Amino acid sequence: MTRTSKTRIRQLFNASQYPAMIQNGKLEVEALRDSHLKRKHHGEERCTLSQTLRFKDAEGRWIVEVHQYLRQDGTIGASGQPDPKRMRHEGRILLAK
Repeated sequence: MTRTSKTRIRQLFNASQYPAMIQNGKLEVEALRDSHLKRKHHGEERCTLSQTLRFKDAEGRWIVEVHQYLRQDGTIGASGQPDPKRMRHEGRILLAK
């Protein structure tokens, strides 16, 4: 496992095919955490979901883990994009520090 900066893992994630695969439903999703915010947090309203999601390929191998704030209207809060925390890239496992 290789630790890398949050900025670097975001750059690699955004440059990969993963965002499109997630958006198009091509990866299986597993919720590792899915909880309602009980108070305003990072500018997000109560009842927004704080989610940690793991996405897997067709063989069931995890590809990327992200955090996101899912609002009641179905939009993603904060930056509007999933925030990668751990991902496979060129045979290595990258972990945001």
